[in-house]
Amino acid sequence: MQGPTIQSSAVSLHEQVKADLLARMEAGQFVPGSMIPTEVALCAEYGVSRITVRRAIAALAERGLVTRRRGVGTVVTGRPAELREFHLIGFLDETLQFEQRVLRDKVGPAEERVAAALGIESGSPARHIRSLVHRGAEPFTLADSYTADLPDRRVSAEDYATGFPTATAMGRRLGRRVARAEQELDAVAADTDTSRHLGLASGTPVIRARRIYFSADDQPIHYLVVQYHPAHYRFMVDLVPRPGTSAFTTAYASLPGIEPG
Repeated sequence: MQGPTIQSSAVSLHEQVKADLLARMEAGQFVPGSMIPTEVALCAEYGVSRITVRRAIAALAERGLVTRRRGVGTVVTGRPAELREFHLIGFLDETLQFEQRVLRDKVGPAEERVAAALGIESGSPARHIRSLVHRGAEPFTLADSYTADLPDRRVSAEDYATGFPTATAMGRRLGRRVARAEQELDAVAADTDTSRHLGLASGTPVIRARRIYFSADDQPIHYLVVQYHPAHYRFMVDLVPRPGTSAFTTAYASLPGIEPG
């Protein structure tokens, strides 16, 4: 389909391309799971340079609306734009002093879900670090961290010695800047191991966060699974009206406290 002619205006060319691609997604032309045209095709459609198209796609990727897969192309995600516009503030009460205790640090073959999250083949070597965040004897979270086990980009137990590494520190350790993250929240029944570490009865419902960190070139580099003690977790969202509609946009989501990302 021929895209609209991009006009000379106060709005930059890449912003115009981005806005039109977003409109086409919302209209159902590019459905979740489908691929948008190649850079070359988009250049021809819009009559703009390749760098303009790349900037437009990068802006969509930064919002999590598309993901770029090496050797495949740019794929539309299944998440609507209004559900992606938020900022993660934190996870535990900032006024408290926390300690981190590493419970497990091993390298082994990546299970299917871990491999998919890291963008590696199932069975490839991955480092798994399990750690417990606590204050004194009071447990707060149980976290499982996964990274591809590469000699020059390796996370170790020492990185957790002074608390959970920030996304910035994690990016430096992995040799790649963390540009964004995707997070999924759900409720699960605590298994025997989780219950023991968090001091809960087996089967107690806990909130689980599964987060994938992406590099600036939109490659997954770190997969984190965190289970929160139900007595120490809050999730808050501010909703603001979308201009010209009666719908609401998620302005930000916060889980008060220290931000591991």
